[in-house]
Amino acid sequence: MSFKKIDNFLAKEQFEKLQNLICNPDNNFPWYYKNISEVDKGFFTHYFYVDNKIYCNYFNDYVEPILKQLEVKALIEARVHMFISEFFKNKPSEWHIHYPFKAKTSILYLNTCDSGTELKINDEEIFIKQEANTMLIFDSDIYHRGTPSTKDDIRYLINFSYF
Repeated sequence: MSFKKIDNFLAKEQFEKLQNLICNPDNNFPWYYKNISEVDKGFFTHYFYVDNKIYCNYFNDYVEPILKQLEVKALIEARVHMFISEFFKNKPSEWHIHYPFKAKTSILYLNTCDSGTELKINDEEIFIKQEANTMLIFDSDIYHRGTPSTKDDIRYLINFSYF
């Protein structure tokens, strides 16, 4: 498998509950600033799971059902990102892989915008548009990068890395 895109991944009610928790500013979802590059201004993130530990109270109710649907055998990492478009100056992120070993990466898009994810497979660049409730699944050693939105202020997504 090089990649798979699944539209309407979660049941409508389940997705709307997750989307409301994370994307609704009235909910005061806890975001943490992360700057990994001198090129852009960084982004905001929240770890659900990393270093073999659950990092928040949302894990059981919101993340665990997604992991079951993905048929995850062992979780490496689960984190949500909020990318502010103006921070990226209309430039995509750097090409990167999540892990150099055989695992899976999945991205659940929480909102629809004109951005997305580019995958580099056999020297071909494949663009996957960001659409709410779409899950993109690919091997963790596939080079990929996020593209910024030029029309929308914020891009929300959840990354999962697992076996």
